[in-house]
Amino acid sequence: MPDTLTASERAERVPTALDTEAKRLLEFKKQNIRRGNLTPCPQCATLININANKCPHCTSEIGKYNQKIRSELGKLNQLSGQLYDLHKRQMELYQHEAEQKPFWQRIKELFADPQVLQDLKVVLPTLVSFFALILFLRGKATGLIFWLVSVGGGFLVYLLLKKWNVRKYLTVDMYRTVLVIGVTIILVASLDSSMKFWPDISLGKGGLEVAVSAAVIREGPSTGSDVVTTVNQGADLKILEQKGSWYRVRTESGQTGWVHASLVK
Repeated sequence: MPDTLTASERAERVPTALDTEAKRLLEFKKQNIRRGNLTPCPQCATLININANKCPHCTSEIGKYNQKIRSELGKLNQLSGQLYDLHKRQMELYQHEAEQKPFWQRIKELFADPQVLQDLKVVLPTLVSFFALILFLRGKATGLIFWLVSVGGGFLVYLLLKKWNVRKYLTVDMYRTVLVIGVTIILVASLDSSMKFWPDISLGKGGLEVAVSAAVIREGPSTGSDVVTTVNQGADLKILEQKGSWYRVRTESGQTGWVHASLVK
């Protein structure tokens, strides 16, 4: 019968003997090792170093006993390295196979996996909640709060995607491309905070304060332009641009316009 398994599927089939041996060695370590390199003396149960040849408490000869423990721990370390190499090779094969498939085929396989559909129940609500919070913060908080939420939420999204094993279906280059595009959008938005539907995310608040009882914000840098709004004394204004004695600013409510330098400080 022909072998229809892919290379990555064959790599997933870790030999049963290797898997059984790993479980046995882990159980052995759990039963015999305490706090680093200490093990109970087989005669008096006093904790002793695994390199000791004689128990300092009951003077029992324990050289052969500890030699067996060191031997088993050595096997465990060696086996751990083999399992790590197998896992690394498996991920390389996944990546290689993904690169050979069209993008839409990888997307189709992604959503055909029952485990992926189960994970989406966690991932999607988290993503929706995160971006809903970002929109809520528009005009409601300072740039520092926005960055704290963005970094914290972004880290959580990263952990979810890592747990979801998205690299199994999408190439590393594509994953990096999405990451670069996202970072670029954030950086551009931080420089041009007047972008529609995007909060002011500059790291520093920086700006002006209304010095008179009421300052008129106009559509253009002239006293003859239409009025956008009026802000009261003490209100903070974010500087977006300066032209002569006029400042283009953003108000605390998110409106933009021009204010004369004589009205602010």
